Parts: sequence; structure tokens; C-alpha cells
Amino acid sequence: MGLPLTGSSVASTYTGLLKNSDNSTVSASLKAISDGSGNDSALQISNAAVNTTGDFSVATNKLTVAAASGNTAVAGTLAVTGATNLSSLITSGAATIGGALNVTGATTLTGNLTVPGNLAVTGTSTLTGATAVTGTLGVTAATTLSSVGVTGAATVGTTLGVTGNTTLTANLTVNGNTTLGNAGGDLVTINASSVVIPNAITVAVDIASDNLYISDASSTGDLRLITASSLVPQCTSTIFTGISNFTATNAGSGVEITSLNASITPRSTGSKVLVTIVVNYSTDVGGVTFAGAFRITRNGTEIGSNAIGSSLYGIAPMSGLSDFTGSDHFLSNQTIQFLDSPSSSSSVAYKLHLFTTTGGGITPNIYLNRTRADIAAGVNGAFDARASSSMTLQEYLA
Repeated sequence: MGLPLTGSSVASTYTGLLKNSDNSTVSASLKAISDGSGNDSALQISNAAVNTTGDFSVATNKLTVAAASGNTAVAGTLAVTGATNLSSLITSGAATIGGALNVTGATTLTGNLTVPGNLAVTGTSTLTGATAVTGTLGVTAATTLSSVGVTGAATVGTTLGVTGNTTLTANLTVNGNTTLGNAGGDLVTINASSVVIPNAITVAVDIASDNLYISDASSTGDLRLITASSLVPQCTSTIFTGISNFTATNAGSGVEITSLNASITPRSTGSKVLVTIVVNYSTDVGGVTFAGAFRITRNGTEIGSNAIGSSLYGIAPMSGLSDFTGSDHFLSNQTIQFLDSPSSSSSVAYKLHLFTTTGGGITPNIYLNRTRADIAAGVNGAFDARASSSMTLQEYLA
């Protein structure tokens, strides 16, 4: 409490009295408050405003405003019930905002930001440091994230669009439909050594209709859709149940036994083809079976023949019983097998031929699927059996 003026004269106390600096009345203009000796104070007043040219404080340090910088310190709680515009906000301690916080300009948070309630961001926000969201983060509009680090569970209720590279170092669980890539040139790389599909359905493969995916070696491992039937080895067979005669020749690969031929189109150039031929026949009497040999051609090229040191050669001999009485009632049988490597994925034709030499003037004949005696004695003689001959082609994938 100050000293009272009671009992004091004006002459002894006027210097301590406060007044406008120009000794006028209070007006609309700010005027410094001075003492009776004319010393101006930092306080200025008018009938519309109050101003101070120096620092301002309440109770020493409860509220301070620095005149030079404008820095304001509030030691207690700052309660703002109306709209507040802050061009820059720095808090060294905890700050609680009970209502909505609207920030129209750029905002920089150099420390931790804890939001115990809902956080709604309606404009563009840039987070350059680590940001932890311990509760639910709800994003209802489009969101652009240059980098996202998620250490816990993350749920995206709507479409998640990522335009840049994305790396997930932990497990990724997708419970709904998943689409990878949207163009033919997109690449999907799986570096894992195993892929598990626990809910795959076991079905019987429909070779004619089902499709498979394979890695195409000629296109750096690109997936290609193929029919299941293209991976199944083929087998084709020609069976001849009729009767026919053929006379051997020494021209080319010999006379073609036209009743026995077959074609196959291998799945790949690495496929092999097992050629199996069963020939039932009879021949002339008089030892002419020694002058004939069977040959096989593939697309006109002879295969499997032994041409070393011999003029009469082939893949198998023409043999038969013809040197004793009654032998013309016998059927001879020759089974030929050869594993061929055609090195082709186009149609390949295999044919059987009968070859002879010119030596001795002997030209053998064969009677396919019947005996020689069957010709002289009539059809289906009592001792003259008939049979069938066949050519079978079996593909083996490389």
C-alpha cells in the first residue's frame, strides 16, 4: 500500500501525481502518462485504447509480453472460447485445446504430437518426421503418402491407391479379392522359395478344357497360359486288319508298305517318339526271305538302319519259314521298336518299307496279314490263319 496524501500540500506532492504528458484531458489520441515533474512513463492511454511502450507483465511472471519481440508467456491456463488465429504457435509443454483447432497455414511440429481424441484433417498435410498413431486413423478422402511405416495393424476401409514403390517388411494379409497389375507389361516378382495355397480345391483335371500357367524360358520367365492337353504326351496308332501284297525293290528306301504308316505332331522340339511296328506276313518259298530287310523313314529320311559294311541292310530283317514243305501255311512275325528324336514340333510322318538287293535275281514278296497258302487254297483255309499289323507312335516329353 502506498503513502496517502492526507495532510500534505500540493507543492510537496504534485511531482508524484500522474497526468497526461501534455497536461491535457483524455482524448481519442494515445498520450503518455507522466508524473508532476514531466517524466513520461511507458504507459499510454486514450479514451479508446491503452498502450505500453515497454514490457508488460501481470503478477511479475504470470503473464508477460516482451516489448522488443512481442513474445508472450502465460504461466497458467490460456482459455480461448472464440476463434483464434495463430500465425505461429510454439509450445514447450503440454497444450490442451478443448474445441476445434483450425490451422490455415503451414504448421511445423518439431516435437511429439499426442491426440487422445479424434484428429480430422481436411486439407493437405505433410509429415516429414516419424508419426505414430496408436488409435484408429480414419481417412475418408484421397490420401497421398510418399512413405509409410506401419509397425502394427493397419486397416484401410476403402481403396488404397499407391502410385510409387511400396516395400512391406512384415507380413501382408489380404482377406478380400486382390488384383496385381493392370497391363500386359506389368511384372510380378515372388522371391519366396515356396508358395502355399491352403484352400486350393482338388479337382480332376479336364485335359481337353483346363488351362495351366507356365514360366516361358524364351521370355525371361514370363507366365504363359497354355492348355493342359499340350503337356500330355501323345499316342497315335494305325492298325491294318486287311490283306495286301508287296514286292520289294532296291530303289531308294525300298517299296513303301502303304498299309502301315502314321503321323504325330510332337509337343516340343525336345520330344522323343517311340516307334513300334508289328508286322504279320508270309513270303515266297525258296529261301527268298534272305534277300529282304525292313526300313523306317521319317518324313522321307531313313532312320535306325545299320549301313555298316553291308549292301543289304535296314532296321530289321525280313525273315520267314519257307524252306520245307508246308511252310507256306505259316505266318511270320516281326516286331520293330525305335526311339526317335525328330527335333521338330511340326507333323512327322513315319513309314515302313521293304528293301532288297539285286544279287541273284531274287525279289521277295510279302503277303501282309495272311499266309501264302491262303492265296492258293482260298479264303480262310483250314490251316491258314490271318492276323493284323500295326504301327504305334508314343511321344515322350523331354
